[in-house]
Amino acid sequence: MKRSIAFILALAMMICVFAMTGCGDTEQPATTTTKSQTPVQTTTGGDQDKPTQTTAGDEPTQTTTEATESTETTTETPLIPVDPMESWEGLTKLPGFENVDFRGEEFVICARTTDDVSFPSDIEIYSEEPDAISTAIRERNALIESLYNCTIRLEPSEDPPSLVNAEVTSGKQTIDMYTVHYAGERMATSGNNYNLLSLGIDFSNEWWDQNYAKSYTIKSASGTPALYGMVGDFALTAYTATHALFFNKNVYETQIEQALGYDIYQLVRDGDWTMDVFVEMIKKAGTDNNGNSAYSYSEGDILGWARTTHATHGLHAASGLQLITNENQTLSFNALNNVNAWSVNIDKAIEVWNVEQAETLGYTDVRNALTAGNTLFASEVLDVLRRMKDADVSCGLVPYPKYSKAQENYAHYVDNHLTAYCVPTSVVEIETMGQFIELFAAHSRKIVRSAWIDTYAYEYCGDADSAEMLDIVLNTRTYDPGYIYWATIEGEVSQMINSGKNNFTKWVDKRAASITGAGGMIETYISKLAENEI
Repeated sequence: MKRSIAFILALAMMICVFAMTGCGDTEQPATTTTKSQTPVQTTTGGDQDKPTQTTAGDEPTQTTTEATESTETTTETPLIPVDPMESWEGLTKLPGFENVDFRGEEFVICARTTDDVSFPSDIEIYSEEPDAISTAIRERNALIESLYNCTIRLEPSEDPPSLVNAEVTSGKQTIDMYTVHYAGERMATSGNNYNLLSLGIDFSNEWWDQNYAKSYTIKSASGTPALYGMVGDFALTAYTATHALFFNKNVYETQIEQALGYDIYQLVRDGDWTMDVFVEMIKKAGTDNNGNSAYSYSEGDILGWARTTHATHGLHAASGLQLITNENQTLSFNALNNVNAWSVNIDKAIEVWNVEQAETLGYTDVRNALTAGNTLFASEVLDVLRRMKDADVSCGLVPYPKYSKAQENYAHYVDNHLTAYCVPTSVVEIETMGQFIELFAAHSRKIVRSAWIDTYAYEYCGDADSAEMLDIVLNTRTYDPGYIYWATIEGEVSQMINSGKNNFTKWVDKRAASITGAGGMIETYISKLAENEI
């Protein structure tokens, strides 16, 4: 019995010694360092097969855990806070909007419905079609409805602005957001739309087209910055209406890749895709099949470049220069301020335009030449890839070339068939509307944009390189007010390229007063902005 008692006492003393050894110096200041809520596993005595979980708040464990953490934190670099947006994939609530609950609110978006080739915008809000893009659009809507407790309803119309005007005039409100086709200055001057900057939307976020927001955030005569139209990643017509260059892969591989050794995609990546290289490829690909020393699609020749007359715009816009720019929210006639640079670029554009292995054709012939292998390059809007999806042809796409390697970015104009989005002044809860629009754009970025790029790259073009090129094109879209607002200005410049006569300096002198002078286009527009401030 005594031996048993002695053995028990000895065992108890050993356990105390082990426990005291594990605790360490209880006066050590490590207990005041960072606290962890992570369960910590400890063992007691000889019962090592049965770990006991305790938290850092339990006294016997806290000292050991915190002493260890203290030792580590004195030797490690402090952790950098993780940006939750970096890991956000669009399937959960947007960081910063976790508490948003629209309480069953219905958001009605009125969008333009028209024939399949006239850039309808209703299908970017909702479509029953089984294709991947339409499926992604439905998934986006359902996800937003589920996450934020709301419903999204499409109101299709051939003329959304007319419906909005009727609502604003009558004082009734059904439509929360709507599309404007030929997105011109009337968005800001009609008096029917809110200044979107008053809705709390952050247009610096990646799901907004930064170039569009910068071009059209303008101070009125009162000095108030205003933006009346928006282009986000839900505005798919601003994708499909973007001009770019397509190429026939078979002609490229046989006429260019093998003969010249170029990798066109790598040229783009390296910033070496220039007008001079473009012309070299056009000349090399051109083939005079009938031997009459001329190049004609109708005679069965292979062209280096087939284009419509609109490609003149794509050609000068590729320089990155805009006719009218926005600096510090003030419109300026950039052509007047940079006559020399513009004139040099017009000369270069005329040179490229008049390469003998190129030809200007109608819309249908451009597509037919590309699909039949009768041209290396073709200039058109991106939507042409969708229209050719059933053709038996392998196509690639690249940005418009730079004018020189020194040019900072590639640049592409968006046809004025694009639709921008507005919020009518009949809407009452503008803060709620602003939250919805931000969320609609953010989830579109993650769900719809990726589906759109995948479809156009892999289904219509058939390679990963085209996906990369599409990203470059979409990220370098330009929205020159000298075209979107006042198309006659751009038309006069394009005509110089088409005619081969560079009258740019004389044209600027002639046009300056009507554009920037008293009572000119810009001044009149700014005055109307002040009249319609909300």
